[in-house]
Order: sequence, then structure tokens, then C-alpha cells
Amino acid sequence: MNLWLYIHFPVLQLDTLFSEATSAESQNVGNEKPAICIVEKHKITQANQAAIEKGITLGMGLGSAASLCADLQVFPYQQKVEEDKLQQIAQWLYVYTSDITLYTHQGLLLKVSNMLTLYRDLNSYWRVISQHLDQLHLHYSYATAYSPLGAKLLAETQHNIVSDNITEIENAIFSRPLIVTELSSHNIEKLARIGVNNLTQLTTLNMTEIARRFDIQVVNYVGRLLGQFKHPVAYYHPPAHFNQHLNLLYEIENIDWLQKPLIRLFEQMECFLKLRDKVAYEVQLTLYQRDKSQQQISFYSAIGDYSVKTWLQLSKLSLESVRLNSPVLSIGLQVVRMAETPANKCDLFDQHSGEISTLELLSLLQAKLGKDAIQGIEISSDPRPELSTRYIEPLSKPASTQSPTALSRPSFIYSQPRPLESKVEIVQGPERIHSGWWDGNSVNRDYFVAREQNGRWLWIYRTPTKEWFIQGLFS
Repeated sequence: MNLWLYIHFPVLQLDTLFSEATSAESQNVGNEKPAICIVEKHKITQANQAAIEKGITLGMGLGSAASLCADLQVFPYQQKVEEDKLQQIAQWLYVYTSDITLYTHQGLLLKVSNMLTLYRDLNSYWRVISQHLDQLHLHYSYATAYSPLGAKLLAETQHNIVSDNITEIENAIFSRPLIVTELSSHNIEKLARIGVNNLTQLTTLNMTEIARRFDIQVVNYVGRLLGQFKHPVAYYHPPAHFNQHLNLLYEIENIDWLQKPLIRLFEQMECFLKLRDKVAYEVQLTLYQRDKSQQQISFYSAIGDYSVKTWLQLSKLSLESVRLNSPVLSIGLQVVRMAETPANKCDLFDQHSGEISTLELLSLLQAKLGKDAIQGIEISSDPRPELSTRYIEPLSKPASTQSPTALSRPSFIYSQPRPLESKVEIVQGPERIHSGWWDGNSVNRDYFVAREQNGRWLWIYRTPTKEWFIQGLFS
């Protein structure tokens, strides 16, 4: 028999809301935690501790809850939010346990039997799983059983015991009332009429008698609960990319307030990358705004990194130039480009190890000024001065391998030639450049090296119409 562990998350959507103390929340009187509820069909389905302390209970109507708490914050129930969060949790645990099933939208089913050889015993296994679950700051209950339905039933009723003792598990299952099972209300009522109110009484009945007198659902449920019938499950396979979403408790209107929720996403990204021995080169932040629009901001690291500290610094520099179009309701973080962690070739005895590297400097400049603002330059084979160089990716190896020329060329070339208006002395020349007839941008010029009376050295040229222009300046 296989041993199963079920983990139930009763307030999963509530736990996805980012609600750390921020400037927006500090405006609350006395810095009290806000009372928050999740509502479905005008009924309270999830409530935080602050709401419960004010007398709000699950199943209460929205009107009654509002009368108990005037500043109650209400959010509509969204199953998709819980499904996405459940996948994130499964991805988080996948490194430590292999067979995971997303069971409904509020629970994970873990197959324990084949992991006990790795972890030696059940307690060691649960210690690892619980420690990593606690890092997510989620509310959950758990239980083990020898059937998926048995573990689910015990976890949803907050059994919170991990055990492989068959007798203990069966006693715990049989003590549960029928009202907490997955039996339909119609079948529960029919069973109550004959004095069957809990699973102990139900399992004492003959299965053939149950099948004759009740719905087939009762037989199937009892058979799967006791492990007598097969219960097929679909195992989870994690995606190979990082893409996480975080709902915010409050609307963000100031771009600086994004730093704290970003830390949470960067921590998840760091764990994702470290466990896979990878680094990220490009990360995209998506801001989901109140007017249904989205803003996307990209962060770049030329050297590749995974650490929260580095990406937080780069994001802070990049966000300085961003203006919000509308208040932000939620944020998403996605790794666009990642690769294996590069080999570390640093010298242990390098005296300059504390200085910033070239790639780190490039990452900071791109974050501050924008990726397109930082370019490399290489020499082209075009003889026209305006096209003698071209932009390339920063720090990339030039494709051109031209040998140095003996011709005199200035250090600074004007993007647009300027008329020569001063008296000069011709020192060298002429050098004729007649090129570009093939692309419609033909030039026909005689170039000279000249010196002004104030000592400035110029690179000038004369057109066929005897007009003189300054092309550049010698340093």
C-alpha cells in the first residue's frame, strides 16, 4: 500500500495578497492589520485573523460581516488565482519530492512511499517538506493516509498528524462525521434516516447492501476512501521557466512602493535559479493596472546573476525613469533569458577582487540609462567618414579585423559637417574620397589636414563647387 500526504490550503487566495507593512498600510489608525475577506456569492469564504477577531465567520453574509467591521476589505473569489498559486507551491516542492498531484485548487497530494528511501524515515521527509512550506508564509493543514481520499479528508478536517500507523489512520478516518465527507447532501440525509452519521457506522454496513439501497457514489467513495478501489492521479510536471504573479492588497501609485513586493518575487526567482544552477540575463516585470492596461519593464544583467540583492539594485535603477499610467493592482515577474551558471575564473589572490567588474558596470549603466543608451563601436570598411564606424553590442568582439591605417584621422568627427569660417593653414593633403555611388549617398571630396591660427588642428574638405567644411577635430 502506498502512503499519501495531503496538504490543504484553506485560505490560499488570501495568502496570495501582498500585505506587508508599507506606506499605504501605515495610514491605518494605530497601524492595525486590516480585516480582509474573500467573498463568493455574497458569502464569506476566507477571512484573515483580524476579521475573525471582529466576529466574522466563514459562511456569513457580506451584509452581516460589513455591519461588524466598517473598514472591512473585500475581494471577490478567483479560482484562477488559487490554481496559479498552487502550481507555484508544487514547483517549489518539486525539488524535494517527486510525485505531486494538484488536487482541486486548494490542495496538493504527495506520494510518500517512494521518497522514504531517500529521507530514511517519514519524520525526516516531513521535516524537509514543512520547512520549505513555512518559507512561503502560507496557512495549511496536513495529514497522511493509505489512500488519497483518506489523506484529503483528514487534512481538510485539520488532523495535522503525519503517521504511517495503519490503525491510527483508520481510527482517525472512521471518527469523521459524514457531513465533512464528499458525499452529496442527498446521500447524507438518506443515511441519517437509518441512523448512519459517521464513517464508523457507514463502514460497518455491507458494501453490497449499500450498493442496493444507496447511490453508487456512496460505494465508490467508501471504496476509494479505504483504498479498496483504485484512485488514478495525474502527476505534476514543473515548467522549465520562471513566471510568477503577486496580487497586492492595496493599489500602488508610487513606483518606489514596488520595491517590497518585488523582493518577494526576486526571492522566489533566486531559489528557482539556484536549484537549477542557472543565472538570469533578462527579467521582465509586468504591472497590471487598474485601467486594465499593462506596463512591462525589462531588467538586464550583462554578467548574469540570480541573487536578490543584485536584481533589486538593477530594478531600482531601471524603475527611477518609469512613470505609472495608472495605479498598480498586481505584478508579475518572468525570466526571459537564462543560462547555466558560468564558470568562476576569479583569482583567489587577486588584489582587485573588491572592485566592480566590467560586466557589472555595464549592467548598472544599462539599468540607469537604458539598454539602448550603451553601445560599443567598431571600425567599418566604408571610406566615407560619416560611416567609418558603426555601433555594436557593448563589449562584444568587433567583426572587422582591419589593420591600422597610416592616414591621418581625427579623434572627433562631427555627425554633420560644419562650414569652415576661419582662416587656416593647409598642412597635409589633398586626399580624395569619392565613394557611395552605389547607395544613393555619393560623396566627392578633397580632404586636408589644416591648422587654425589659435592652434586648433582640423580635418577639412573641399567640394567640387569650392565649398569648404570642417569634418572633424584632432585631439
